[in-house]
Amino acid sequence: MNPYPILRSTALAVTAALLATSAFAARALDEATIRIDGQARRYYHLHDIGDYASATPIVLLSGSGCKDFGSRVPFFFERYPAQADVYFLEKIGIQRGADGKACSDAYNEADTLEQRASDTLAFIEQEPRLKAMGARSLAILGFSEGGAVAPIVALRSPKIGWLATGGSGGLPQSQSFLIFAGRGVPPYASPFSREIFLNTFAAIKADPQSLGKSFFGHPYRYWSSHLFYDPLPTYAQLDIPIIAAMGEKDESEAIESGRALRDYFAGHPEKKFTFIEYPNASHTLQAPDKANLQDFVGGLAEWFRSGFKR
Repeated sequence: MNPYPILRSTALAVTAALLATSAFAARALDEATIRIDGQARRYYHLHDIGDYASATPIVLLSGSGCKDFGSRVPFFFERYPAQADVYFLEKIGIQRGADGKACSDAYNEADTLEQRASDTLAFIEQEPRLKAMGARSLAILGFSEGGAVAPIVALRSPKIGWLATGGSGGLPQSQSFLIFAGRGVPPYASPFSREIFLNTFAAIKADPQSLGKSFFGHPYRYWSSHLFYDPLPTYAQLDIPIIAAMGEKDESEAIESGRALRDYFAGHPEKKFTFIEYPNASHTLQAPDKANLQDFVGGLAEWFRSGFKR
């Protein structure tokens, strides 16, 4: 593996003005490529223009699907009040500008939980600035599917010192689907049902590598890696500060999943864990009267500084 990135652009014409309360004037989103397992991969670096050496580097993990995510990275950090130093590795097989309506064969082949975890670990060990960082010097932030990947990376990489997730909890995804079905939440209860889910789960287990059979927009190969993974044992092994946020009305991950994390860590007060449940908010932390996502990300800067409690 080549440890040196191939620069495509030193500074894309994507800059974001910071809030008036920020001490920094502008940010840039740089694009580069790096080779992981012999394959060129696109990644993005969001940073303050000028010196950002004192910033806490953040590795960002997006949710599911094959939509081009890289250009959207600045949006998440519009209210981040400190120096930004954010790294995002695009998934395999996603073309620049992709709308996510049709995923490539390369994407579907690589779209598994373990692949995302191993790719992220390789990225941390090869990207020059991240490679140079010491133990517990990086933060990892994962949303939705990325929130399931992030704890695995945090457990396997000694460089991760903080873990933050949004829209992700402590139960297997298969259990969340059954909770939704039991609560009567569409489409999990209509047109689907608990019986349909149980039959589909069995079919996925019987043909776990199938790319030709699909469910809820993903091949069985994807589901076999995600549906039955239990994240709680991974969380239980972590000894770093953790913050998890979910919306009370999350429509993709049952709020019971986040509460399972809350309840587990309530029994382990020696762990540095914070849970935020946004009232009436959705999977994206959006409430009818408030967009919480950017506030959550912005609050991470103080969380890094304040002894890990907000």
